[in-house]
Amino acid sequence: MSLKVYRKDIKQSFSSSIGRFLSLFSLMMIGAIALIGLKVTAPNMERTAQTFIEKYHTMDLSIIGSQGFNQDDKNDLKKLKDTKIEYSYLLDVTTNNGQKAIRLFSTPKNISKAQLSSGHFPKTKNEIALAKSFSKQYHIGDTISFSDTSNLLSTKTYQITGFIQSSEMWSTKNLGSSSKGSGELQGYGIIPSASFKLPYHNIARIQIKSLNQKPYYSDTYKDKVTSFKSKIKKRLSDNGEKRQKHEVSEANEKINKAKSQLSKQEKTIKQLPESPQKSQLTSQLNQEKAKISRQETKISQIKAATYSVYNRKTYPGSDGYTAYDSSTESISAVGNIFPVVLYIVAALVTLTTMTRFVDEERQTAGLFKALGYSNKQIIRKFIIYGFITSMAGTLAGVIIGHIFLSPMISNIITNTSVIGESHRYFYLSWTLLALLFAFISAVLPTYLVARKELSDEAAPLLLAKPPVAGETILLEKWHFIWNKLSFTQKITARNIFRYKQRMFMTIFGVAGSVALLFAGLGIQTSISGVSKTQFQDILNYQLIVSENQNATKSEQEKLNNALESSDITHKLPIEVKTSKNKISTVNEEQSITMFISDQDQLSPYINLRERHASKAISLPKNGIVISEKLAQLYKADIGDTIKITLNHKKVTVKIAAITEMYAGHFIFFSKQYYENISHQTFKENAKLVQLNSKKIRDISYQAASFNKLKAVAGVSQNASLIAQLNAVANSLQSVMLILVILSVLLAIVILYNLTNINVAERIRELSTIKVLGFHNKEVTLYIYRETIVLSIIGIIAGLISGIGLHALLLNMIGSDVIMFNPSVPLKVYIIPIIAISAILICLGLVVNRHLRKVDMLEALKSVD
Repeated sequence: MSLKVYRKDIKQSFSSSIGRFLSLFSLMMIGAIALIGLKVTAPNMERTAQTFIEKYHTMDLSIIGSQGFNQDDKNDLKKLKDTKIEYSYLLDVTTNNGQKAIRLFSTPKNISKAQLSSGHFPKTKNEIALAKSFSKQYHIGDTISFSDTSNLLSTKTYQITGFIQSSEMWSTKNLGSSSKGSGELQGYGIIPSASFKLPYHNIARIQIKSLNQKPYYSDTYKDKVTSFKSKIKKRLSDNGEKRQKHEVSEANEKINKAKSQLSKQEKTIKQLPESPQKSQLTSQLNQEKAKISRQETKISQIKAATYSVYNRKTYPGSDGYTAYDSSTESISAVGNIFPVVLYIVAALVTLTTMTRFVDEERQTAGLFKALGYSNKQIIRKFIIYGFITSMAGTLAGVIIGHIFLSPMISNIITNTSVIGESHRYFYLSWTLLALLFAFISAVLPTYLVARKELSDEAAPLLLAKPPVAGETILLEKWHFIWNKLSFTQKITARNIFRYKQRMFMTIFGVAGSVALLFAGLGIQTSISGVSKTQFQDILNYQLIVSENQNATKSEQEKLNNALESSDITHKLPIEVKTSKNKISTVNEEQSITMFISDQDQLSPYINLRERHASKAISLPKNGIVISEKLAQLYKADIGDTIKITLNHKKVTVKIAAITEMYAGHFIFFSKQYYENISHQTFKENAKLVQLNSKKIRDISYQAASFNKLKAVAGVSQNASLIAQLNAVANSLQSVMLILVILSVLLAIVILYNLTNINVAERIRELSTIKVLGFHNKEVTLYIYRETIVLSIIGIIAGLISGIGLHALLLNMIGSDVIMFNPSVPLKVYIIPIIAISAILICLGLVVNRHLRKVDMLEALKSVD
């Protein structure tokens, strides 16, 4: 037994069929690219972000006090164990004639350090380091002036010493909302603590010592942060009321002293004789009484201090962090499904290919057996072929996935993030899993097929394998159909069922490719039009102008005059409330915006409608209208009741309708139902405003104009929510495009493989019918008609499977506050059909060309 001959035969099995080698290589490579590319992207991004967090000591929790932190607050927080606390200042101001809102922080010392991009950090009171996004507008050494500082800064003009990037606000574009300017934060900067004239520090940053170097994406980290957040809230729960009572008590004490002094003065004045001096003193006395009266009014308006506790995801300006976190979770979710489906399809096609390969080598195997080679040695040849082909393809896919696809996906997501380009890491675990999948998909089926087919003795193996016998099919029993079929159609029907394995492989192969293509395209369309649908079709207002309830009559008149401007087309008085709600199905508290109206319809400002039927919804008198994503989180449907926080109290409300909504959580009340459940009177506190111009620049200008009015408590626009939605959608769009391309490549390889096998197996049959007088086109259609029929069945099965796969992926990539549209347009059904049809046509031309060149007489020679 010559090993030289054995090795030569193995080499020949590779060189004699380059097409088969490349198709198996491509199948394994595509599977590995998808698996590695999707599964390592999220860990790469997470590890890169974790390195950034550790380098700049980003806070775990922060507290913003509405009135700052007095010594009592600091003493309470000092009692928290396992924490490191740093107090700072923050203040929103405006620049550019009050249009742009800038958030100023005092220079952080140890927690949440800023990343210096150029220049140096500010050292003196009149120096500032601005966000890097301003580097195109300003240069180091320039000055910048702020307005609307309310005398809370030592100076209004600062010299720029450098440009920075925040370790808390990860987006370079979407920085969240602000109470100043246009209502949207345009940037930030840091200045020395001495530049602030605030009475108290108003932000506390907290690091949990035991979580140092704990990955922010781990369950341990998330659970501990949630636990500490609850502890802090509990510790500060009554501080606001205590502080209010103390401040009111101190103020009343001062007023009582002043009143006592005035009373004495009044008695003294009354004893004076009438004179110009007495009149003057009486006038001064009355002025002092008026001052005391105003002070008493102010005392009655003293509010309890509030303490808002945030984690990195809910911190004001954390849109970038949220988008980054959501994107990594979405990609990881897609990576759990897409490669698995792809590998299943690849394994089925590989089984068919290797079965055909064993059949082709049947006589050679019989010859080797006759020469004394053992079954193990003969089978080993096929295992070596399957192993080398699959491992080569997998290793190529692993390299491409690690080096090209993963960085390509992550760079799409991080191009607007301060984190920067993701670091590349090699993951042995995922590489081994890809190799295991390749082994299961290619090597194991090869062994099983070879062992079964080559178990005979040498003599039977040297004979040609008899063709598959025909049999009566079910269709023949339906005479009313069978009798109407032509001869070629009957042959096609019989041949389809004659080669059952290839029939199932073709159907499953095409169905798998179509399902993946449908899911990829479906996700693209589900996320592409969401922003437009919500913020143009559903939420049709541009601004929410919140009113200052303590505004004077003249201040209110100025607001009314502004609302009558020609730039405003419509306005609707409404009551708006927001509340934080803990829902059992999610970890984070959910912020819910509530609209209360005395109108039956909120259109044209808000078009409440059912998503499936697009049926308009009126405000019900005995229930609420809830946004669809919020209903999903509550796991509630129409007619169910849920508990929400309303006016700081837990109330039970009934769901009367569910409205289409994709970003944010909303609840809509009628005046009657609100008053019934809250036991409070409906009171308008805001206006929904529609503007003539829908341009972002004009909306920002109008928002800034309203924010300058003293009767306005704040202005909200949807720019921040739109930006957050677009950030997530754009990143997923690009990822899905890559997956769509991989799906098309998979379909090409599968159909080429199966068509090639079909032709090779039945070349003698095709030669026979050509010798009988069939033309070239008829010969091609004789065999290719089966592929077309099976592909049509596969397309139908794929579209049905794709609907389920699309729904599964859509459910996995959504976030707590974002829902993508589960409906898909007609083009998502049409494109996979066109793609498969185009591949079939191209392959049909290749098959026709191949059959023209085949020597039919040679093919008809006996193989005995």
